[in-house]
Amino acid sequence: MIRNYINIVMGILYAVIGGFVIIRNWFLMDLSPLAAKALGILFIIYGIFRIYRAIKAIREQNL
Repeated sequence: MIRNYINIVMGILYAVIGGFVIIRNWFLMDLSPLAAKALGILFIIYGIFRIYRAIKAIREQNL
């Protein structure tokens, strides 16, 4: 049960990192604006996916 809540927090963290990469054009090294946007969008999508998967698991446990 606690694992699902950790997955929600990690999903939020991935989405925040994605926003940071888009805004700063940086992730462990300087990135071009196109690369930063692409990587940031991937981080945000993965974060949303983790949140969705965790919420789905929590709802299935509560049935």
